[in-house]
Amino acid sequence: MKEGFKTRLRSIIGGLKGKRLQEEEVKQSREEQFAPTKRYQVARGPLEEWGKQGYLICNSETIPLQPGFLVGRGMSCHLKLTDPGCSRVHASFSRAGEGWLLKDNSSRNGTFLNGQPIQSAVLKSGDRIQIGQTVLVYEER
Repeated sequence: MKEGFKTRLRSIIGGLKGKRLQEEEVKQSREEQFAPTKRYQVARGPLEEWGKQGYLICNSETIPLQPGFLVGRGMSCHLKLTDPGCSRVHASFSRAGEGWLLKDNSSRNGTFLNGQPIQSAVLKSGDRIQIGQTVLVYEER
């Protein structure tokens, strides 16, 4: 019975093994496992190609913008506000040509640009963005 079991087990394992690896293939796979991580290349060009850098000024603090920049109360936001009139992810910033686009993310209390409610707008230097009671000033450099 014991020999029958061993024979049956060998036939099952033999069918699962497939092709045996050559010694060189084993050595190469080990080298790949322990090789350092390959460096990534930047897909876009330098920031000069993108135009001027955008900044938000809040309480004398200057915050540089980056594509996908989020403002709100939530932990996933780049700029976290404690304002109760601010949604978890209230607004976002993205590149629009050489400038920046401000987009309201369907917030409850809305986003205001220079006193006017907006859904989205291209920003220009000196614009005042109001989120809840918080006022941010957009500046380009």
